Amino acid sequence: MIKPAFKKIYIILGEHDKKNLEWVLQTLSFLYSHVNLTSNIYLVSENLPASMPQVERIQKNINKFLSEHLFARLYVHIVHPAPPSAMDDIRLCYKYLKQSTDKFDQEGYRHQELPRLILLPVLVPDDQIKPIQLIDLLDVLKNSFLLSSLYLNKDTLNLAQDEKLLSLTDKIYYGIGNSREMTDVVCNLFRQDILDDSLDKLENNDLSMTKFCPDSLIISAQDGNVYCCMDAFLKNEGMAKIYEMHSLEKLLADYYQQDKLKRDCLGCREQVLDSFVDLPKSLDTNQKIGALLYHFGMLRQDSEDDFQAIKNFKQSLNLSPIEETNPVYFRLGLGYTKIGQYDQALKAFNSVELSYQGQYFFHFYKGLCYFETGDYAVALEEFSKALQSEPQHDDQIRILIYMGTCFNNLGKYEQAVGELEKAKETAGNVKEVYNALGFSYFKLKDYDKSIENLKIAVEIDPFSAIDYASLGSNYREKGDLYMAIGMYEKALTLDPGMSSVREHLERLNEIS
Repeated sequence: MIKPAFKKIYIILGEHDKKNLEWVLQTLSFLYSHVNLTSNIYLVSENLPASMPQVERIQKNINKFLSEHLFARLYVHIVHPAPPSAMDDIRLCYKYLKQSTDKFDQEGYRHQELPRLILLPVLVPDDQIKPIQLIDLLDVLKNSFLLSSLYLNKDTLNLAQDEKLLSLTDKIYYGIGNSREMTDVVCNLFRQDILDDSLDKLENNDLSMTKFCPDSLIISAQDGNVYCCMDAFLKNEGMAKIYEMHSLEKLLADYYQQDKLKRDCLGCREQVLDSFVDLPKSLDTNQKIGALLYHFGMLRQDSEDDFQAIKNFKQSLNLSPIEETNPVYFRLGLGYTKIGQYDQALKAFNSVELSYQGQYFFHFYKGLCYFETGDYAVALEEFSKALQSEPQHDDQIRILIYMGTCFNNLGKYEQAVGELEKAKETAGNVKEVYNALGFSYFKLKDYDKSIENLKIAVEIDPFSAIDYASLGSNYREKGDLYMAIGMYEKALTLDPGMSSVREHLERLNEIS
C-alpha cells in the first residue's frame, strides 16, 4: 500500500493520564513515518500551563524522531487560550520549549537553512485581554524566534485593528461565532486550511476540487477517537480508537478504504466558503474566493447539480470584479435554463449580450429560452443568429429542428418543411427530424409524405406512441380506416393514457 503523507495532524489533548498519553505517543511515532517536509502537527490544549507535561512529552517524542531521521522536518503549532491571568506562565512554557529545540536551531544556523523543528504558537485570546498584554507576549515570543499566530472570533475581531499587534503576528486564524472551545477551534483551523488549499489549487491551476482535502487526521486524546477529516469530526464518526487499537497499519487501511470514500469533499469546500462569508477578508482574497465559487459552480453544473451551481454563481457575482463577471453570468443563465426558469436565464444572458454576440451557443440558449416561453418569433431570430455563426454539425441539426418546430408552432408549415428538410439531409437517424416533418406535412395535407417520415421515426424508435398516433391520423385523413385503427391501437398499447387517441379510435370503430 502507498504510504500517505499526512499534511496535518491535529491532537486534542485531554486530561493528563500516563497510560493514555503512551497510546498517543505510540500512535504519533507510527505516523511520523507518514509525514513529509511540509507536514504540520497541531497540539491543541485547553490550558497550556496545565497541559505542559503532555506537551513536553510529545515534544521529546518529536525530538527523538527528528534526531533519528536527518532528512525530516516538522512544523509544530501549539494552540491554546491566552487569558490575561496566564501570561507569565505561558512565557515560561515557551521559554522551556524553545530551549528543547536548541540543537535543531543550531543545526539550521550551521547549515544556513530552515530548522527541522519549527515551533509556531497559536494564541486564542479572550474578550477580557487588552492589546498591550498580547503585544508584550508576542514581542517576547518573536525575540525568541517564535512566529506566533492569533485565533480571533467575533468577540475578539477588534484586535485585528491594532497595527502593532498585527506586525508581531505571523498569521490570523478566524473563528466562526464566539466559541473558544478547543473542539470548535480545531474545526475552524481545519476550515481555514481547506480554504487555503482550495485557493492554492486555483492559483496553480490544479482544479481537482472534488478529490479529498490534503491528507489529515484529528486525534482526540479526550476520547481516543481518530477522525479522517473535519466532516467526520463534526459528525462524530471516528474511524478508530487509539486506546483499543491493536494494529496501527489498520488505521491507514481504514483511512483509505472506509471513511474517506463516503465524503462529499466538494460539498465540504463549499460549506467552508459559506462559513467565511461574513469574516474580514482583503479585496484580493474576496476576488479569489469569487473565482473559486465560479469553478465550484462549473463542477456542479457538469454533474447536473444545477441548483447548487446557481447558488455558487450568484455568490461569485457578489465577489468577482465587474470585468470578470461575463462568464459567470453566462453560466448562471445556463443553470436557470436547465431548471426551467427561463425569464431569469434571459436576464443573465442579456447581461453579457455584447461579449457573447456572434457565438452560436449563446444565441442557441437564448433561442431555447424564448422557445420555452412561447415567443417563437424571437426564438427564430436567435436560432438564425446561431446558425449564421457556423455551429458544429450536431448543433446545427439541433438548431434546424428547433427552427422547424418554431415555424410549425407559428403555423408556417412550408417554412418549417424547408428547415427540417435541411436537417434531414445530414442528420442521419434523428427521430425528432422525421417527427417534426410528419407534423408539417400533415398540416399541409400531404399525407403520403407525412406517413413516409413518420414510418422512419418509428423505425428509429419503435416505442414512440405519439408517432404511431400521428400515423393513425394520417391514415384516417386518407380514408384508410383499417390502417388508422391499427396505428391508434399500437399507440394506446404503448401509452394507454392518450385520451384523444382513444376518442379517435372509438369513433372509427363505430364507423367501421
